[in-house]
Amino acid sequence: MSHFYFTLQRINPQQIISLTLSNMDDTPGQFRLFLNFFSLKQFLNLEVLQLLQPPNTNDFNKILSDLPTNKTLKSLTILHCQSSSVNQQTFQILSSFINNSKSLRRLSLSGTLNSLFEYQFNSSVDYLYFNDNIFNTLSLPTIASRMPNLIFLDTAITTKSNSYHLSLFNHLTRLILTTFIEMTKFEMENLLKSMPKLLFFKLTANGKQWFNGQFWEQCLPLTVEIFEFNFCTQLQNLNVEIILETFQTSFWLDIKHWYVMLDYQMNPTMVHLYSLPFCDTQFYYRPSIDPIQQCRSSITVNQICMKNVTKLTLDLSTLNSERKHLINDSSHYFPNVSTLILTDYGCHLSTELVVDFLQSILDFTHITDLKLGQFHHPEFIRILYNHMPSLKYLRITETLLIDLDMIDFSNIHSLTICDCLSNIERIHLLFPHIKYLCVRLITFENIRKLFEYFGQNLRNITFRHINQDLKEVTIEWLSNYCNQHHRRYSYDIDQHMDLHIWLD
Repeated sequence: MSHFYFTLQRINPQQIISLTLSNMDDTPGQFRLFLNFFSLKQFLNLEVLQLLQPPNTNDFNKILSDLPTNKTLKSLTILHCQSSSVNQQTFQILSSFINNSKSLRRLSLSGTLNSLFEYQFNSSVDYLYFNDNIFNTLSLPTIASRMPNLIFLDTAITTKSNSYHLSLFNHLTRLILTTFIEMTKFEMENLLKSMPKLLFFKLTANGKQWFNGQFWEQCLPLTVEIFEFNFCTQLQNLNVEIILETFQTSFWLDIKHWYVMLDYQMNPTMVHLYSLPFCDTQFYYRPSIDPIQQCRSSITVNQICMKNVTKLTLDLSTLNSERKHLINDSSHYFPNVSTLILTDYGCHLSTELVVDFLQSILDFTHITDLKLGQFHHPEFIRILYNHMPSLKYLRITETLLIDLDMIDFSNIHSLTICDCLSNIERIHLLFPHIKYLCVRLITFENIRKLFEYFGQNLRNITFRHINQDLKEVTIEWLSNYCNQHHRRYSYDIDQHMDLHIWLD
């Protein structure tokens, strides 16, 4: 945030072609800070605008109201938008701009903005992302009627549609679809028939009906060059051999070179069928749930290369001493994981065996963010940290930190303490170079002490779930503190009563 503060004081708005304003946890308050310096009207040559988690209707609508003056904007992104941040004026401004803009081509929207499509407009947009959450209640025909020239669509289906016209998406070449409803094979066939130019199709769906390679061989448009998918269904009454046979025909293996995997390790009661390599960026992994049925592939593979996965949540509770022989025999490998989340579930293996297993499935050198629960052995944390040279962010509990000694956490610049922080001196001793901090403190004395210990390096701090009285006392004291130390500051409080402060 301090870099953003510094940047705003030095930019020439007319030279800026791309602008991102964010109120996310790691970049809180950028909307308010931006409006203290500028209005969007000053950015005459802006081509790309990203608005992430707008904080409130006033700031959000103030920025949107300047959009009609812009004649150069090609891409507009509004994501992680809460329902409390929009009102009728928001939809009126947006629908009017989308309808009248001659330059806009790319649009990415939160599901909470679905009321926008209740307004009549006809847009020249050819790229639409509208898959932010399950609150997207739009039907595909509604989208097509507002944006008839779409080439790219990423959306979710949450409601049934009566029919799909043959000319529904006549220009569409790329479709990314998530279904939250039960679709029949017939409905899927009709949908794909409405897309005669489709080249790329990615589908996430539940249901046993999709575990049939012969169906997809007959159903997919001949134009499709890439088909990525992730299906899941209940484990009961599945004939694995018959399922795999339908994906081992000449069409799948020789003509298309599309390979699949049946995976039992993501959920103890479900089985997943997905294309290789795994197409999503996030993966929840429960290794060795069933040592007999771990994975089955349509081709012979030694390890699944999950190269697209960058965020891995790992449940180690399914590893136990009876399965030591499986530690170095994992079916999965994640070479590009940057965020590793270890769940709280207990693991009965020794620290050395767990670390060996992690090294067999991960490239530790790529991990920048590590998120831990409450029940990890201090020695385990020590070994992990020493094997992760790129680690910059750590989420941990103070309970765990109490038992950590003689570890140099000097590489950690961003820290989140999950529980209520009490021993500030110890945290400073372990993490001397923290710039970004997220904590929960319940007394003003500890807030003041935290600034005394961390204030010189601190650039951004979030006090979680702060009450009104403590917030007012803190802000009043912060003003005096920054005046004495010749520092500028700004702050914001969100709907969760988290107080975000940034310092230059």
